[in-house]
Amino acid sequence: MAGAVLQFIALGSNFYILKGEVKDAWFGIPHASDLILLSAVVAIGAFALLALGRNPLGGRGMGLAAGIVGLLATLQLGYRMIVPPFGCLKYGCGPSDAAQVTLLPGIWIGLVGCVMVMVGGLVYAFSSTARQIPAFSWAAEEQSGMSPWLGLAALGAVAQFVFGYTFLTFYTVTGFVGNKGPTDWGGWIATPHTSSLVLAITLVVVGLAWTASRGKSPLNPAALGGLIATLGFATAARILYRIIQPPFNTAGGSSNAAVGSVTIHLSAYLAVAAAVVVIVAGIVQANTYRQKSAEGSSRVA
Repeated sequence: MAGAVLQFIALGSNFYILKGEVKDAWFGIPHASDLILLSAVVAIGAFALLALGRNPLGGRGMGLAAGIVGLLATLQLGYRMIVPPFGCLKYGCGPSDAAQVTLLPGIWIGLVGCVMVMVGGLVYAFSSTARQIPAFSWAAEEQSGMSPWLGLAALGAVAQFVFGYTFLTFYTVTGFVGNKGPTDWGGWIATPHTSSLVLAITLVVVGLAWTASRGKSPLNPAALGGLIATLGFATAARILYRIIQPPFNTAGGSSNAAVGSVTIHLSAYLAVAAAVVVIVAGIVQANTYRQKSAEGSSRVA
């Protein structure tokens, strides 16, 4: 918990000074800041669920969840302290490729918080106390098992991430940072907060479909469909926003990062279409099982 508090403090702090300009956690290292936030939320969630006796995993599983996410956040933040994300526009940048920056106290506070969460979670996971704490089942009383609509939602969730935020080209930018030729960008680096959101929702939707297939869904079938549709709407809206509003300055901007034009590729529209599939599948799932539930109640009456 103490480490999570430090992580939240760090997220509201400045991390770098680059050529006299201050960079905070969100716009300096967006993917790392998203991971720090996730680590803090998982740590606090694990603490709260264990305290309430509502932990969906055993004590060891809850500790491992907090510790592993804390480890990932520690590694990512440590990497970004050695290799700041400025002056390097390619994958696999080394220290010699990055711009020279001054590290501010905020980033050190973040690192200490990440290490505390990691150590605390892992030490707790292998303690005798954790071994004695059983899991509390979150499974809803009404279960449907896997349905075609849940399968379609899971496929759509995976597709929205693959099309928009993997190796496919999302944007082609002309004149980026003084380059006259076109530069291809995938969605992962160009729209970091959006890509983190899409990845998180993809994992949640696939996880919900998987728990339903095992008869352990935390929600009844109709409510599960409604939640999936809501998650699909969140990703569709965010991806569409980044199509309408690309994260690059247009020509005439005040900085040397101004660009001449931005071309949106087919993969971006396919990502939106996949998110719409998630929405439709969730709505149909909810309506189908709501009607079945109503019919069952009528027969009982």
